Amino acid sequence: MSNPKEIKNRILSIASIIKTTEAMKMISIIKLRKSKESLIHFKKYSKYIEELFQNILYSFHENKKILKKNNYFFSSKKKKLFIVITSNRGLCGSFNSLIFDKIHKIIQKKDNLVKNGDIFFSIGKKGFDFFLSKKYTLYEYKKKILNNFSDIYFFVKKIIEDFLSQKISSIYLIYNYLKNTLFQEVIVEKILPISFPTFRNQKLSEYKYSILEPSNMVILDYMIPKLISVKIFKSLLESYTSEHTSRMISMHKATENANDIKRNLMLNYNKERQTNITKEILEIISGLEALI
Repeated sequence: MSNPKEIKNRILSIASIIKTTEAMKMISIIKLRKSKESLIHFKKYSKYIEELFQNILYSFHENKKILKKNNYFFSSKKKKLFIVITSNRGLCGSFNSLIFDKIHKIIQKKDNLVKNGDIFFSIGKKGFDFFLSKKYTLYEYKKKILNNFSDIYFFVKKIIEDFLSQKISSIYLIYNYLKNTLFQEVIVEKILPISFPTFRNQKLSEYKYSILEPSNMVILDYMIPKLISVKIFKSLLESYTSEHTSRMISMHKATENANDIKRNLMLNYNKERQTNITKEILEIISGLEALI
């Protein structure tokens, strides 16, 4: 058993940790509320962009040959780019480890993935650290941190340029999606090449035919970067929501565990204190008996 002074120092240390975890929990709650609000508003915009893109594709419905010849809808057998969304900081439970486990599963499904030249890009510092430790090939881009829509839009223009020049055959997006407060799912979404949707299960009357100017192809060249940027930014907001939820839960559990440790230390402190008091009383009584 430690002496009461050591136990008291440990109690003060645990109390300091409890204050820190409580503060981090409150910060995560505030950030979670903001990210949820942003996600709700951006989902409306994303839905509008996707519907608009569907209408544009419907204008090609009777002439699919144009789409088949278009590079946006064609994939060659070359290296793939995986865009992974992770956190910049730790202390968020299994948020990042779920992403890394998914990457390991993808690698196991494919033979010699790294040797085949597939490349990775992380939106988040933890992902970059993971790829560097595993010595995976990283996608070269001037900015390592993409925080806003304009940054993502310029990044998308760059990857589309590499895709059209056939440096990259396909592009996948990997991120955490929050199903509910206690459950997260890792989503792997293919963003390029774009798969042409079938209209068999939907009524063609649901799509509004649009007259596009100056031409259909010019509109496509404008809409596809916008659409992909919207998808990535929405996934980023989904990831932020999942991250703050994980951190809030982790800090809540850490606070509870710290409180349990503090209670046990208080019991040990009181026992040691009581033992010392009893020992001192016995010494006093022994001294009195010796005098008598």
